[in-house]
Amino acid sequence: MSIMKSNFLILIFLVSFSLTGDDVTEYKAKYQFDSDEISITGIREFRKTNDAYELKFKASNFIVSMFFSSVFEIEDTGIKSLKYDINIKPKFLKRDQSIDFNYQNQEVISSGKNTWKSKFNSNEVTVDPLNAQIMIRKNLKHSLNSFSLNLINMQKGNIEKYNYVVTGKSACEFNEIDYNCIILERVRDGSNRKTTYYLAEELDFMFLKITDEGDDWKNTLELKEILSFG
Repeated sequence: MSIMKSNFLILIFLVSFSLTGDDVTEYKAKYQFDSDEISITGIREFRKTNDAYELKFKASNFIVSMFFSSVFEIEDTGIKSLKYDINIKPKFLKRDQSIDFNYQNQEVISSGKNTWKSKFNSNEVTVDPLNAQIMIRKNLKHSLNSFSLNLINMQKGNIEKYNYVVTGKSACEFNEIDYNCIILERVRDGSNRKTTYYLAEELDFMFLKITDEGDDWKNTLELKEILSFG
């Protein structure tokens, strides 16, 4: 896999409590993704749509256009993933993938470039790369300093457990204002990859910055402008 393709897959990722739909504030904001190979700015939006919620990201520049969307419900036991869609163009980077969660048959079905079908436990909360970030914000609002999430592997369909731990607090400046940031790290057993999240307490634990790094690479997703909040 080329370095550029690998970075787009990384961007996909970056992009059992009593929970209510109003637990996390809706927003629309501009974010920028940077790596050694590419820089791209897009709009991320979290909103209620009909009886469900959607978190989506849309970005484009002279090289590529991309769209990611996660549709899910928020129930007493957590998030109920319904559908996850990816669309990346042009042809040399083209990737279309649609994932559907069938709770009656307890199956996750992927169509498009990556085609697979796998079983999952519908009694456990299983998240995708986007709505995982809503669960992160909810867990921090419930004052959890460590937790784990079960994420779908987008290429293979298996469920992988990721561990999250709060490692400290720091002052983060955004738009000439200092915010109290929670610093959260994500790791997985057997992997050298580490993801660090900086979330502003005063903005309902909104992501100000995410860094994702391995042995010889580092990528950053950073908030540039809040277009609406609440």
